[in-house]
Order: sequence, then C-alpha cells, then structure tokens
Amino acid sequence: MTTVAALAPPVSGGAVPAPAALQATLDQLQQRLSDCVNCASASTPRGKADIARTEAQIALVRTRLADLAPTPPAPPAPPAPASAAAPRAPASSTLGTRIDVYS
Repeated sequence: MTTVAALAPPVSGGAVPAPAALQATLDQLQQRLSDCVNCASASTPRGKADIARTEAQIALVRTRLADLAPTPPAPPAPPAPASAAAPRAPASSTLGTRIDVYS
C-alpha cells in the first residue's frame, strides 16, 4: 500500500506538497483506480478493498488540492455616495454673480 504522502513529496523543506505534485499524485491514483476497477480481481474482497482505499486516497488528494487553491478576491466596495453635508447650488444660480475687475 502506498500512502498519499509517499506519492506526493513535500516542497523543499516544507510540509505541504506543491499543487503540481498533488495533481501528479491525483493522476497516478486515478490511473491505479482505473486499473483496479478493470482488473479481474475487482469483485474479490481484496480487490474491493484496494478500490475503496484508492478512492479514499483520491478524495484526500482532492481535498488537499482544494485547500491549496487560491480564494477569489472579494469584490470591490461600491463607490461612496457624494457628501450630502454641503449641497451644491445649481450652476445656473451662481453663473454671472461675480465680476473680477483687473486694472
């Protein structure tokens, strides 16, 4: 029996395997499951146990891959409304009320 940890070596010095290593492990396990299911001994107790063990390992690797997947960023906050503290007068009411004279 090969464990998931043996199939997916950790990243240099780390305890968490790289996503590429986990994907390779998943591919290997899926191939092994295909071989087990299509084998003549698939209906025997040992064959059924091998299939169940491989399916459990596949589920574990998929869970670990999902945990490593980046989470999408939160959507940006809507823009803040214009300040209501200082209401603006319509442009037509202030137009032409000031005259600057230069000498």
